[in-house]
Amino acid sequence: MDSKGEQYFPTYKFDEKSRDVLLKEFEEAQKIANTQTQAYAQVTNLILLAFAIIIPLFISKEKYSIDIKEYSLIFVFVIFIFGAILLRYFIEVQKQIIFNARKVITLRLMLGIDYGHINLTLPNWRVEGATNPFAIKFFAGWLNFRSTPFWILTIALNILFASSIEMKDFSFTIMYISKFFNINQEIKIPWYFGNCIITFIYYYVFRKNLVDRHENLYLIYIKKLANIFKLKAFLDTEYILYRAKLSVIELQRLNIDYNSMYEILKVIEDHNYDKHNGVDFKALVRGALSQFKVYRSYHNNKVKAIMVKSGGSTITMQLTRTLFIQTRQNALKRKIFEILFSFWLNKQFSKKEILDFYIASVRFENKILGLANAIKFFFGDISKLTNEECFVLVERLSNVSSTFKEERIKFLIAKLEKKNIVLNKKNIYAIYSSLEKDNKIKKI
Repeated sequence: MDSKGEQYFPTYKFDEKSRDVLLKEFEEAQKIANTQTQAYAQVTNLILLAFAIIIPLFISKEKYSIDIKEYSLIFVFVIFIFGAILLRYFIEVQKQIIFNARKVITLRLMLGIDYGHINLTLPNWRVEGATNPFAIKFFAGWLNFRSTPFWILTIALNILFASSIEMKDFSFTIMYISKFFNINQEIKIPWYFGNCIITFIYYYVFRKNLVDRHENLYLIYIKKLANIFKLKAFLDTEYILYRAKLSVIELQRLNIDYNSMYEILKVIEDHNYDKHNGVDFKALVRGALSQFKVYRSYHNNKVKAIMVKSGGSTITMQLTRTLFIQTRQNALKRKIFEILFSFWLNKQFSKKEILDFYIASVRFENKILGLANAIKFFFGDISKLTNEECFVLVERLSNVSSTFKEERIKFLIAKLEKKNIVLNKKNIYAIYSSLEKDNKIKKI
């Protein structure tokens, strides 16, 4: 199988005898995708035609056997409900089209067909030339042809509503009840308020439901903010999460037992991990204060414990930075978006899943990403990690200088011992000595 196919199916293999079946499946998927796209366009045209007939009935001053003006608001309400149901139908059809398009791309990769080298003629963001299934988005933009049903329904309903009330303000009476007397007061509402409600509801129905597996409106707005503030980030979140899941699957395939690492990681990196919702604001404040030497000296003298510099980031925030946010940019801006993305990530996955993503993806040493690479770099071939090996790996997290301080090691060992995690200090120092001897790290 082609290596580019392995990128999407690292644990899946098929033999040459199955190739014909796979090719047939590919042809069927492509045919279904084309048919659904055509049907989508045809139904959109029918809706446009229907509203082209209905709207003149509301606007025209001619008399009909049924007085449309008299029942105009009822008609608008019925059409509004029907339009919302129709919008959901379009959303489901569009999802089917996207899933089939992604299936086509995936099967094409498995068959070893790659159009990536002719990107100028077949753009990689369309199904015809894409090499990444996640390049085909559920929502391609408001000006994309797939958003046409939303615009037709929204604009038509707004025209019908405005014409039904003849663009006049409408009012209703409310009663203010005070302790001593009652006052009846008429409240005037601008006619365009109804148009705003129609537009908002249709927008909410369309955009909320046209999202990827782990996407929601919160994430959509965070991405928009990231673009506004020019955050250097990787915003193809679905594909990045997919790659993170593959990293965890790879650890399982290699039969690496890293269960001992969970508690050690939580104690050293984020002792409140099981309690917070992705962000620990107390840790953030403590991390900010730790940047000042004066405060560290004050803390060390008063508490009689060593305080080292820290950023206050939780495990979830560190994972967010690793997966989505580039480091070389304004620290405050980066930290704010780490917090915003972390709230979303914490809602999408369980605590254990986040820990697995973290262990499988995070940087353990300069240019050493993920646990599998870290084990290979530090220890060679190991299937089950001891507590001491887990300690060394966690201590090496995000260390780009390949150095270590004995003072920090003592501090972390003491921290773990307070949580009743048993460590053999002799074995730990033996590991560091061996790594130093092999020139993989150096003592400062």
